[in-house]
Formats: sequence, structure tokens, C-alpha cells
Amino acid sequence: MPRTTAPPAPRGARAPRPFVEPTRGLPLRWGSYRWRLIAGGVSIALGIASVLFTSSYSLPFLAVGSLLQAGGWILLPARGWRRLLAIGPCLLVSSLMLAGADFAVFSAVFLAGWLLVRQRPPLAWLTLAIPVGVGLACGAAFTSYEQNWMVFALSGAGVLAGAAAARGISRALPAASGSLET
Repeated sequence: MPRTTAPPAPRGARAPRPFVEPTRGLPLRWGSYRWRLIAGGVSIALGIASVLFTSSYSLPFLAVGSLLQAGGWILLPARGWRRLLAIGPCLLVSSLMLAGADFAVFSAVFLAGWLLVRQRPPLAWLTLAIPVGVGLACGAAFTSYEQNWMVFALSGAGVLAGAAAARGISRALPAASGSLET
């Protein structure tokens, strides 16, 4: 079978560069990029879940979840000011969401923190509409406090969908990926 090769690129034309996460090039003082990304993301998710499932009978989960969440943001590979800017609003929102489905729309703050820390281009911030829409739908559909676990699961899925969509936008616009860094 004959081998087929791509035609040579025209003289002076640049080959498209593969997508590289903007935070991948940051000099890390400790740990590896992959380990910090995974550990930070898991810690944030577990921290948020712990806070959201707090009740008057399980108040220690509020403290543990807040610490896990803050630690997760600190672990993520990013510029320090970005991580610190995400911690406060996300901790506040996770506590606010304890009030029920009416506050599910604020799950967009978690995605906003993620977009800031991961240095997504401005166009990717349009994905905030996903958790906002899911939150509005949850607020309208779920009225009982006993249904909050479904609200939290759906809100979380909306945040994850928004993060995946934002990464897709970043991959489609590789030149714009690092445009927010200063």
C-alpha cells in the first residue's frame, strides 16, 4: 500500500500550533502541573459538596468543606492573585446555596472562578449562561428542601458542562488563550 503524505506547506506559512493550556507554562515552585490540577479540582469539588450537604446536625462538614475548597483553589496551577480572587466568592456562594434551589443560579460563580484561574479567553466566559440557565430551571422546578440533592447535582453538572465548553472554545481559539495574562 503506498504511503500518502500531506502536501508541503506553502513557503512562509506557519503550521497550526497545538493547543496548550495557558497555565501549563507557568513556573511552579512545587509539585507537578498534572498532580496539582487533579488534586485541586477534586479538592474543590469535594469541598463544595461537603458544604452543600451540611445541615444543623452536621456542622463540621461546613468547616471541613470550606477548608477543602480553599485548599483546592490554592493547589491549582495558576498565578497567585487569580487563585486568591476565586476563593472568597466561591466560599460565600457555597454557603449561600445551603438556602435552597432559589440560589442555584449562583453556581455560575464556581465556573467564573474556574475560568479566571484557568485563564480562559473572553469568549469562553459566555459559557456562564449554562449554569445560570440550569440554576434558573432548578429554582423553578424544585420547591422542597428535600430535593436539594437533585439541585446540587444538576447545578454541578451545569458547571462541569460550562467548564468543558469553555475549554472547547479555548482550543478553537489558541491564539487568544493567553490574552488575559498580565
